[in-house]
Amino acid sequence: MRRMKYLCWLPAALAVLWASCAPVDSPGRRPEPTEEDQPPEPVTKPLPPVRGGLRERVEAAMRQVWSRELRTDNGFWTVFHAILGMGFETTLADPLTGKTVNAIEHIRAGGTIRGMEFIPTKNGLDVRTGPQFVGQGHQDQFVAEMTQWGITADKTWRVYGKDYPFLDFARHSKLRASVTSDQELSWAIIMIAEFFSTDLNWTNEKGEKLTFGDVVHYELNQPIEENAACGGTHRLFGLTWAYFRHLERGGKTVGVWKDVDAALSRYADRARKYQNPDGTFSTSYLAGPGNLHDVQLRIGTTGHVLEWLAFALPAARLREQWVQDAAGALSLLILDNQNRGIESGALYHATHGLHIYHDRVFGPMPDRRAPVLPLRPGEEIPKYEGAAVRGK
Repeated sequence: MRRMKYLCWLPAALAVLWASCAPVDSPGRRPEPTEEDQPPEPVTKPLPPVRGGLRERVEAAMRQVWSRELRTDNGFWTVFHAILGMGFETTLADPLTGKTVNAIEHIRAGGTIRGMEFIPTKNGLDVRTGPQFVGQGHQDQFVAEMTQWGITADKTWRVYGKDYPFLDFARHSKLRASVTSDQELSWAIIMIAEFFSTDLNWTNEKGEKLTFGDVVHYELNQPIEENAACGGTHRLFGLTWAYFRHLERGGKTVGVWKDVDAALSRYADRARKYQNPDGTFSTSYLAGPGNLHDVQLRIGTTGHVLEWLAFALPAARLREQWVQDAAGALSLLILDNQNRGIESGALYHATHGLHIYHDRVFGPMPDRRAPVLPLRPGEEIPKYEGAAVRGK
């Protein structure tokens, strides 16, 4: 059985349902419309409406998280999760000098952070895993999460006085990946799909001949509902990334990809089935119903599930009421707990989920960079709906 020493154990959100009474037409009888009165059929089906106030609530929650201070003496676990949640604009305050540095640039330039260590290998670069909740929690986690914000292959990273391209992380990830060893490949499949190919054939460092389909099949057969990091949401996120990149490059939904597509639909249905009345997702993630009243747990579970759904669902489905309720619930829980500490894995995965949801439904905010995600063919990130900008 896979060791889950660094299993996510926290999180996700509470919710409120807005009550707004829409105006209704008089029930009086109307004359039947003539053929000339009929509007033309729309070329595309209009998107469902978004409940009033949702955008403002999501943005308020995101602004609240942005206002939380991060410091250079925070652990690596906290810092890279913050970058995942808030993007490459994330800054760190130095408590000794009072100066502020950009987090990702500080890391790239060889700056030190407690629990962070990059390790040159014969095949590239690796990231040390552990100690728990201080260092990286899972194999390839940090580099895959930076990839989700569009880090490029040629970006250099200073390690022990030498500059390495980011591609060296991806190369090491590809050559270490194995389907006969006890590995978590939820993050590796993002790296391989992004920087190499979803039709790739290669021989790993152990001499094992692999195809990318083999690696995807291996991940698909690993636990989702139980005994998986953060209820299997990371595994689903990685599979979704690989699948969308496959489609984007002209791939078909056949073979293992047909199985991936079915799994994504099945677990989206489970998320909805076990959703709580207040809009939060189950505190048992996707394994069954759960409604424990623990703030950290609710932020973590709802945040992780929404993070995956906001990426995986078609744009029209993100406007369905149950998903709107989840985004509103998670935002409210963050706002209601703005004066208390929240575990960074829970808080920033939730923020990443709200960021993806906001950008895919309302468009990227004018002063914030959007996560760089593969999308289903034919879908695009919309322009920003609204005039609000980030507050201080």
